[in-house]
Amino acid sequence: MPSVPRGDLCARLLGIFVFLLGVAVILCVLWLGFRMYADPNLGLRSAKPHSPPDAMDIGTAFLRLVVRIALLFLGSICGSLIANKGIRLYFAGAGSGRAHE
Repeated sequence: MPSVPRGDLCARLLGIFVFLLGVAVILCVLWLGFRMYADPNLGLRSAKPHSPPDAMDIGTAFLRLVVRIALLFLGSICGSLIANKGIRLYFAGAGSGRAHE
């Protein structure tokens, strides 16, 4: 049974770390999305605390909501790409040891 070279072990560990980093980014995006979903006002803050919001407040809150959803979408794509890179790095480290046999 051949031993695993040190470079392959480092590549595997780095791949696992990068994969876990990608999963952490995805979990963070899910947590932020849940917090946004649980907010009953969707971030609507009026300049005057005891008066109903006017059209400017509603328009600003809607724009802020659209930007937050776009950032959540972008964050989920980035987390998926990071996790994919970690998986590829792990398997590249695992495969390169067999090529030297």
